[in-house]
Amino acid sequence: MSAKASPGLESLRKSALTDINQGGTVYYSNQRGITFTTKTKGSIVIPPGSITTKDGKPINGNIKIEYIEIFNRAKMVVTNKPTVANLPTGQKGFLVTGGEFYLDITYNGQQVNVATPIKVNINTNNSNANPINMALWNGAIDPNGDLTWNGATTNDLEFAVDGAVFGGKGGTGVYDVLIKDSGSFGWCNIDRLMSWPGTKVKLKVTPPAGFNQSNSSVYLAVEGEDNMLAQFDMFYSATNTFEEHTGLVPVGLDCHIIFVGEQSGNYVYHIISAPISSTGTYTVPSSGLTTTTNYGQVETAILALP
Repeated sequence: MSAKASPGLESLRKSALTDINQGGTVYYSNQRGITFTTKTKGSIVIPPGSITTKDGKPINGNIKIEYIEIFNRAKMVVTNKPTVANLPTGQKGFLVTGGEFYLDITYNGQQVNVATPIKVNINTNNSNANPINMALWNGAIDPNGDLTWNGATTNDLEFAVDGAVFGGKGGTGVYDVLIKDSGSFGWCNIDRLMSWPGTKVKLKVTPPAGFNQSNSSVYLAVEGEDNMLAQFDMFYSATNTFEEHTGLVPVGLDCHIIFVGEQSGNYVYHIISAPISSTGTYTVPSSGLTTTTNYGQVETAILALP
């Protein structure tokens, strides 16, 4: 039904992630704390005494911060970080993001313990998504390396009250996210669910010859929505098709079906732009594939979509 990405495809995705890692090594004082400024007018605030070693000892020394932010669907595609929620019903939901981010902090090669909350500040201007009614989500990466999102509890992640933009309350234009335990290191997301009226249809895509779930993926983008992306979450070997089995979008909605694969260390991609058909069935033609060594070309093609 699904499989782990091939080493070639995994390498391409890892390279794209490495290139946007804003982190570094900084000195942390248990008495003074530290504020790490991001490239997108945000910050990571690590207060005095907020982190310790796993056995509870105070930290005074160099810590390593890994920090990645993703806001648009082009970057989501090349890193394989879509915005699809796991709902309590067992179904999937489409999320629009104010920012998905990855954070990890280590000291002497070991992940630190969060004793009191760390704050991540993300400027709302990085996303076109309306910040009202955003919620927090924890990322879940399955054994195949694919990411989905689970609703976070306030024991793990919570909006701070000082200037947060959430729940219909206006603020300073900054999402203030409190990370309250080390279990929430990894992928986090600021999102709300999106849906459209109409008859939903389950989509099915046949990839080009030679491609399957190990060396390619298929994604779904909605016209006019740059801050959301779904991944076709199932592959059926018997029919050689990628399938989106929940029915996220209705017939007639203008969408983009984005195929991305790896071949001989290169990216190959193709985009089908059309209203969703009543059959929901599509084929990616081998003759339409574009090959490139640079994921920036894939991003440029996606950024140019309406």
